[in-house]
Amino acid sequence: MSSDNDTWGPRLVSVPLVGAVSDYLQRIQDLGAVEGPGGAVGLNPALEPVMEALHHLLAGGEVEVRVTRRGHSRLVQELRQRVEDATREVNEFQRVAGCTLSTTV
Repeated sequence: MSSDNDTWGPRLVSVPLVGAVSDYLQRIQDLGAVEGPGGAVGLNPALEPVMEALHHLLAGGEVEVRVTRRGHSRLVQELRQRVEDATREVNEFQRVAGCTLSTTV
């Protein structure tokens, strides 16, 4: 989101991520979560209803999700494991650091 006083346009920010979160984000990108050439990258259209549902849920709404065709079970398990690993790594990092220095998926 930009303000009316923002005349510089897009800006690059540094967000601390534990390795497992970075690895997960890279993996879902590799699997096609975003597509398009540099300068024209966008969310995979198949993910748009998922993101819309997420936004409603986060805004206090209620959603229903239904898988209409199952994906490859090994890949689904890999992604589930990556989320679990990322969450565990973030929690461990924050426990050791004593404060929130990172984010999770």
